[in-house]
Order: sequence, then C-alpha cells, then structure tokens
Amino acid sequence: MTPTSQLCQSDLFKKCSELLSSNARVVLSYERAKAIGLALGITLNDTLNLTQKFWDIHTDPIIVRDGAATTLVTIQYNLVAGTLAKYAATTRPDLVSLVEDILRWDVIGQFCLTELGRGLDIFRMKTSATLLPTGEFDLHTPSPSDAKFMPPTIPVKGLPCVGVVFAQLYVDGECRGPRPFIVNLNDGYDMCNGVTSMQMLLPPRGGSSPVNHALTSFHHVRLPPSALLGDLTKSDTIHRDFMSSIWRVMVGSLALSSLAIPYLQVGSFVAARYFQRRHVTSLQGNPMPIISYRTQQLPLLHAIAQAFVLRALHKWAVEQFMDQSIDVRVRHGIAACCKAVMLQHAQVANYALSERLGAQGLFEYNQLSNFYSEVRGISIAEGDTLALSMRLVADTLSQTYELPFSTHPDGSLAMHEISLFDEATETVSSSSDFTQAFMQYVQPRCQQMVESMGHRMAYDAAVDQGISQYLVNLYNINAIKTDAAWYVEHGAFTRKAIMHMEDAALSAALPRLEELLTAMEVEPYVSSPIISDKRWEEFSRMLPVYSSLQAQVLAARL
Repeated sequence: MTPTSQLCQSDLFKKCSELLSSNARVVLSYERAKAIGLALGITLNDTLNLTQKFWDIHTDPIIVRDGAATTLVTIQYNLVAGTLAKYAATTRPDLVSLVEDILRWDVIGQFCLTELGRGLDIFRMKTSATLLPTGEFDLHTPSPSDAKFMPPTIPVKGLPCVGVVFAQLYVDGECRGPRPFIVNLNDGYDMCNGVTSMQMLLPPRGGSSPVNHALTSFHHVRLPPSALLGDLTKSDTIHRDFMSSIWRVMVGSLALSSLAIPYLQVGSFVAARYFQRRHVTSLQGNPMPIISYRTQQLPLLHAIAQAFVLRALHKWAVEQFMDQSIDVRVRHGIAACCKAVMLQHAQVANYALSERLGAQGLFEYNQLSNFYSEVRGISIAEGDTLALSMRLVADTLSQTYELPFSTHPDGSLAMHEISLFDEATETVSSSSDFTQAFMQYVQPRCQQMVESMGHRMAYDAAVDQGISQYLVNLYNINAIKTDAAWYVEHGAFTRKAIMHMEDAALSAALPRLEELLTAMEVEPYVSSPIISDKRWEEFSRMLPVYSSLQAQVLAARL
C-alpha cells in the first residue's frame, strides 16, 4: 500500500465532512492538506527541480477526497514553496529555512497575485510597494477593487501565515513593474498590523469543498528591505521579467490539469459499482443491473478510457515541459493544450456519470456532483482555460512558434486539428483587418481548436506508449464525436459509421471492465457509500434519525 492509501483510511479522512459546519470543514481541510503533504514527503529539491515526486502529487487519488485540501496543497507546494525555492537556491540562501518551514506546514503560505478589479489583467495591478529612504517598503492597497482576491489569508489553527505578495515597485516616483514580496499576513490568531482580510470567508463556491477564501488588503504596511524578492534594478524587459516571476503559475497549469486523471478514475469507479449494484425489473420480470444498459456503459467506459489515455498524455507532456532545450513558449503551449483537453473530458464525464446515478448523483457524499464544481475551479486556477486558448491560437496563427507535430499525421484527429487551423488562417489572412477578423470569427472557436490539439496529442501519446488498442479506439471515437459535423462534412465518416465505430469499441472494452477498475487502484480512496450495501448501511448509521418513540422501540428490537 502507498502512504496515501493508508492515510485515506485514517480517522482524519473517514470523517464525514458533509455533515460538519462550514468553519469545521475549513479546519479539517487544513489538517488533511498537512497530512497529505507530509505523507508525500516533498522536499525543497522536489519543488525546485520539479521532480517526478512533485508531479505525482497531482495524480495521487487522495487528491479527490477533499477539494479544499487539494487547493491548499497546490498553493503551499507549487506557488509559494516553488517561488521561494527559486530564490533560496540562488540569490537568497537565507530563505531556505522559511521554505523548509512551509514544506513541513509549520508555516502556511499564500500566493497573492490577482486583484478583485483586474482579473486576468494582472500586469496592471494597483497594489503598490514604494521604496522609502530607510530602505524599507510601504505596501499599500489604493482602493477596495485593488484587494488581493481569493487567497485564504484568514488565521487558521494557530499557524503563522506568510504570503508571496505581488505589487508595483515604485522607486523615486518611478514605477518599475510588478515584483514579488514576502509579507507576514497573520500569526495564526490575528492579522498582522496593516493587513486586512475581509471576514467573508468568501461565500463558499457552490458545490465545492469550502476554502476560507478572502479579500486581502494592505494599509501602508512597512516591509523590511529583505521582503523584496529580486532587486531594485530598472529593467528594459519588465513584462518578460514579470512573467518569469510568476512562472509557477504555468507549472500549476499543467500540474492542476492532471487532477482530471484521479477525478476520472474515482468517478468512474463509483459509477461502475453503483451501476452494478442498482437493479431494475426487466420486461421479463427479472431483476437486472443497470450496467446492462448502453446508456450507462457508454459514459462509463469512455471515462475509463480517457483516464488511461490522459495518463499517457500527462507523461509525455511532463517530459516536454521539463526539456529545457524546448522554447519556453512551446512548453507553455503544451500545458495549455493539456489543460483544455483534460478538463473537457473530466467535466463531461462528471456530469454524465452523476446524472446516471439518478437522485444519488445530486448528493455531495457520493462525490461526483462535488467533482464537477471542483474541476470548474481548476479550469480557472493557474490560467483560465479560455484565455490560455485564445493566446495559444493567436500565437499559432501569427507563427510566433510551433507546437510539436503529430507522430501520427494520417490519423483522423490530426487531420481535424490541421483543418481547423487552416480554416482560421484563411479567415484572418483574407481579411484586411487581422485583429478584427480574429476577434469576430476565430476567438469564439479558440477553445475548440486547442481541445483538438489536445485530442491529437493524447491519441499520439497513447499509441506511442502502447496503451491497449481498445482503449485508444474508445478515446478516438469520443474525440471524433465532439465535432462529428466536421468528419461528416469532409466525408471521413457518416453518422451511422460513427455510431457503429463507437459500438465496436465499447463491445471490445466492456468484458474487461473489472480488469480496468482493478488496474486504476483507486478503491481505497472512494468514500461514496453507494458502491455497496455494506457501505450504505455504515453511512446510514451516521445520519440523524427522527421518528416516534414507538418506532424507536420497534427498531431496537430488530
């Protein structure tokens, strides 16, 4: 058993968080986040050099047990420890002890970048850090709309909290661009002087595990000279330097995308076991499990196939991302493709499978409805999927750089991808106004275009890594169905042919269902009570009971 498979059987993870108050759930999530981090044993080297151990955090199935804990883990290890480790290993060895404290969870770390009034326009942030004659800095939030949006900075569990806070650096009245600063936010009990965290506990995101999100502002907070990460030098490449300072955001874009894999694995396992357990009466009057219906089999096997194929994609993408010889923009583009396609598959599966659980699919304790909301958050975190797609397509059409070509260029998905980009190129090149043509005709299709790249990359990775052909076939036909009109329009397949291709692929995979469920190795991480009669009985004993005295007496005799 792995450390996390043992951990998820502990009392900490057996608590039924759905029955707790919002505040109690927040505290529990911090405890779980710390337990996950310590069990995985992440070191400064892991987070600095992005070792396999670092990437494996995000595909470990324990990640799906508590979405809030997952948020805290990724902030702690990637955004905060990762950012600080870069400086600790080079110009700021004095930061090593702080990074170690963060990795041990003796200190909570937060990453304060986005502002309420700016969203993705982060380069034009308004939070300011003004150099004073003493060498100190004055950190200030000019207006309520300039507050840092969402980082959970409210005191929790008596643990001190520091933030990597981004602010415009002003020296002698001159703005030298956004810079990161180390700022003490609270001591675990009270906010630090001049730091305000609005007591919203921003109302919980609907359907997701509650995180103590907040709006954080600074009122002329004095920072020591050592708070600045980097130097005061005026740069001729301010924007490029800023993007370099937030490089862990793009790391997070790829890392968080891979969360789709355990979500698909656990979601499909829950659905499979419920489909096998739930029976209806057949026309012949006999009990029949609902797994017998194609309506259940199709979304289930598609989700399982995607889980296996996306594992191959993730392996390939990490190798590309870590290859320093590849243009950094290409590596970022690959991350964007992965994010688009992984989250697309996870959301379609989460919705389809939860819907086929009937009324049980509506309840958080069965995990799938919660998965949908958690993945919605991931699609926005560390780079909004739509915004990443628009940037990637614009760069591709302007031939700024090229992403890796298909290793199977004669495949249907590769031809689909090429055609979509050819259409877009023709559209903008035939217009007298490139920008207007792009915004009017191409921009609305950018995410679909990037998803087509992701489909092709996933297919190539699966074939090249020897994923079972029946799983590759299922994946391929599902990707084709996302834009079936194109294939019919170009004479590749008829609608009837697509239907028969899907049926053949499903028929080949279905007899291997148990083998596939076992191979995913996620059963220890499943908390849903609907996967077996025994689980349901144990769960029902935890629920509050309202009944008459007579009924209670009768129940006690049974």
